[in-house]
Amino acid sequence: MNQENRPFLTIKKEVSELLGISVSTINRLVKRREFPPKRKISPGRMVFIKYQIQEWINKQRSDW
Repeated sequence: MNQENRPFLTIKKEVSELLGISVSTINRLVKRREFPPKRKISPGRMVFIKYQIQEWINKQRSDW
């Protein structure tokens, strides 16, 4: 399955680059429940669900 067809995004390579914010900022937002939660897909592997990230982006845009 290639990167575009996966239903999830990795924090460092994909979510951080997509949003242009640091991993630390993302983790802080998750901790404050202001960002979609991470999901564990295997031992030591945490990801974000792609559609939840897109919904978050859309909400941010509508709040501008």
